[in-house]
Amino acid sequence: MHIGEKIKRLRTAKLMTQSELVGREITRNMLSRIENGAAQPSMSTIKYIAERLNVSPSFLLAEEDDELLYFKSAEISNLKKAYADKNYELCRQICLNSEWRDDELVLVLAESTVHVAIYEFFHGNLRRAAVLFDEAIECCAETVYNTDHVLALARRYFEYMSFISPTLDSNASDAVDEARLPLLKDAFFVYAAIFLQGEVTGYSSVPYMEERLSAIGEESSFAMHIRAKLLMERGEYSESCIILKSLLFGDDYKMPEPMIYFILCDLEVCCKETEDFKGAYGFSKNKIELMQKLLS
Repeated sequence: MHIGEKIKRLRTAKLMTQSELVGREITRNMLSRIENGAAQPSMSTIKYIAERLNVSPSFLLAEEDDELLYFKSAEISNLKKAYADKNYELCRQICLNSEWRDDELVLVLAESTVHVAIYEFFHGNLRRAAVLFDEAIECCAETVYNTDHVLALARRYFEYMSFISPTLDSNASDAVDEARLPLLKDAFFVYAAIFLQGEVTGYSSVPYMEERLSAIGEESSFAMHIRAKLLMERGEYSESCIILKSLLFGDDYKMPEPMIYFILCDLEVCCKETEDFKGAYGFSKNKIELMQKLLS
């Protein structure tokens, strides 16, 4: 590796642009030529660049074994800052672009990837979310650290998405031993667990329902959706419809788009049962349009 490549790697590891590095002593064009190996920097230029990069000139001239340790420490610093800022996409990119890969880095990659996947899920990009959840699961197998919380999140979201379309299922998720996974207190995680069990066995038979709803907040959109499902199960469709419409049209609720899809499904059923066929048609149309968006 020539010195220009080393300068470029260090600059990008520090998240600096060429313009930020050159300052007033050298031109951006000259730096570009140096980084591409088209020009050899003078000793004074090496000293200047080293100072701007906060390293010693000898580091830029060092052997590769020595520089790897430095790049690792520089990337760890950037990772810590990005993670503290909850900039999970940046964390993920730093991990993917890193020259080193150990158990700690893979752990951060798994956690940042599952957070990015959740973001994509909430914004209705389910194909992208599924790919990222799979990647997070694969990362968990590469580190000795406990990643059960990552596996639990990925599996729960996959189960929820599979109710929208079987094409959103995952072989990697199916291979996860659910019996050993923790029960997380995350609000959506708890809501999804109730929803998934209720759809299979009936909501009235879900154990510890009241305690679980209380834990995620009685006035939360998650708890209200489950309340509406319980009313539907008892045949109280008009009352359920009131709750569902308040969720859909209220300004106080920020729900993930996949959850809005299920609310539209429930509103269609409630309207049919109360003989509001015009409303049922409208919600059915909205449901189909949203599904197409979610799966695009």
